Amino acid sequence: MGGMRVNIGVPLAQEASAGVLWGVRTGAPLPTMSMLSASLALLAYASPARAEDWAPGATIPEAATVDITPEGFDAIAALIPALIPSNIDIPETGAEGGYWCFNYMYDLAGAWVGVQVTSATIVPGNGVLDVDADLLVNVNDATDPFILSYEILCSDSDCGGYVTAFPVHIHTTMALDVVTASDGSTSLDATVGAIDVTYELTNDNIILDCWIQDIEDVLGYFGLSLYDLLIGQIDSTLQSTISDLGPTLETTIEDAFASANIEQDLDLNGVSAHIHLYPSDVEIQPEGVRLAMAGSVSADSSTCTAAYDTGGSLKTSSSPPDLGIAPSGIDSPFHVGISLSDDFANEAMYALWRGGLLCFSLAPDNDTFPLDTSILNLLSGQAFIDLFPESMPMSLNTVPRAAPTVDYTGTHDIDVQVHDLDLEMNAELDGRMARMLAVTLNGPIGADLNLDGSTGNLAVALAINPDDLAPTVTYNEMHADANTAIEGSFGSSLSSILDTVLGSLLDSLAFALPSISGLGIQDLQTSAAGTNHDWLGAYAWVGAVTYGSESGGCGGCGGGTDTGASSSTSCGGGCSTGQVPAAWTLIVPFGLLLGLRRRD
Repeated sequence: MGGMRVNIGVPLAQEASAGVLWGVRTGAPLPTMSMLSASLALLAYASPARAEDWAPGATIPEAATVDITPEGFDAIAALIPALIPSNIDIPETGAEGGYWCFNYMYDLAGAWVGVQVTSATIVPGNGVLDVDADLLVNVNDATDPFILSYEILCSDSDCGGYVTAFPVHIHTTMALDVVTASDGSTSLDATVGAIDVTYELTNDNIILDCWIQDIEDVLGYFGLSLYDLLIGQIDSTLQSTISDLGPTLETTIEDAFASANIEQDLDLNGVSAHIHLYPSDVEIQPEGVRLAMAGSVSADSSTCTAAYDTGGSLKTSSSPPDLGIAPSGIDSPFHVGISLSDDFANEAMYALWRGGLLCFSLAPDNDTFPLDTSILNLLSGQAFIDLFPESMPMSLNTVPRAAPTVDYTGTHDIDVQVHDLDLEMNAELDGRMARMLAVTLNGPIGADLNLDGSTGNLAVALAINPDDLAPTVTYNEMHADANTAIEGSFGSSLSSILDTVLGSLLDSLAFALPSISGLGIQDLQTSAAGTNHDWLGAYAWVGAVTYGSESGGCGGCGGGTDTGASSSTSCGGGCSTGQVPAAWTLIVPFGLLLGLRRRD
């Protein structure tokens, strides 16, 4: 019984202002004491939050997960060549010793190191990532030799030279942790271990166009070797350059996950919802890496929904899908998997509903959709033609008496289940507005995620089929005998109205995905996931892309088409560009009535 929703209103007389429910609208006659007592008793019974509900704005510990499989790390390893410079200058260097003509001196100038990455891997293990890279390294080449100036036994000369390519192997490990800052915010911290550099460089790789043996013989008298001096200088340069790879790799990985930390105000048609989605834990296993996300969505309560608020969103907590395992029907292996719990999605639905997103009122003279009783006759199958043989002004209001919920097992990626959404039609009769008809809708509204891998454009295609929105006539005092006929024809008539009211807005829900150093999502598949199919899994394949320039925002957050979203945060610990973040696009379909004006 804790989940029962009670409608405490009583019908007003036909002549009541706007013909609405008592306790929801103004202008109604005062109720009797018995009515008041009964209604208050019902209200007291129905208002407390159900034990299984999440309180408004509650933090949901298991809101979402982000998985990267070994195959995903194979794709991410493509970033490593971009982290290692292909050309490194060797600082001018030299040495001298001895006395008078029993001396030596040399100076190396114009030297540079060329680096080619031949392979790179990032392999998840138990608690750490193993990072390996194979390089081919050369010092100058035959077309651009370095200059070796030397003086031996009071005789000086110059010679050119270069070092042919030799193999270098780099190995390190990386640990990942979620850290909490003093302000309570969390972020992913990457820590690169010691970097081991091994290579095979011999004298045979060093090519000089001078009498190298004579130089070696003289330097040998002083206990020196030109080969050792050159190899030592090359080693110093390699070690210095590669030691810089650790911080660079840490920053790159941390930036890659920065967009997973979202704190943003989303404005949909005047309803502001605060979204907070952030890393809560990270685990590394041979099956891949999982970033667990906690999150919440909150909005201020609207007077439109306050009377129907049960005190929280539906709670169906269950364990997330197994790491790295794709549901049936999804191509495997995938690279990156994002799973969104229905608890988090339902909290978002509840917050937007609570804020009044589904509350709207269209007056007869509105500038969106002119209204008159021809619409009433259309929706009712001409049931009111006797009262309105000629068109009269009409208003259309919604009364959303329950928050929508999500279902991932329907015919679409997401089915938004509409519950107890009342459509009230008020018409001018005998010189005043009176309620003529109220129809309650229940049923699904579908949404599908469509990715264009060439542009990075993720579109949310809404599928609103009025035939699926089962209508029930809940008020019709004038022609109650026509209720069955009205319910039978309501769906087909509603379709034309939705098309007119929403128009092209149904085609404008699209977002630009980000890329990181030219790496982005090329393909996307979705499916219900988890043991109870109550997680939405979005499975992506990553590769080289040309979209999502990093010039706009937080390390490549990207931009997007104008969705009406606005941000109250700036870069730093998260990604906010004034557009809806990519992770949030999984629940954007809840703005299905964007084109309808909010009720005052």
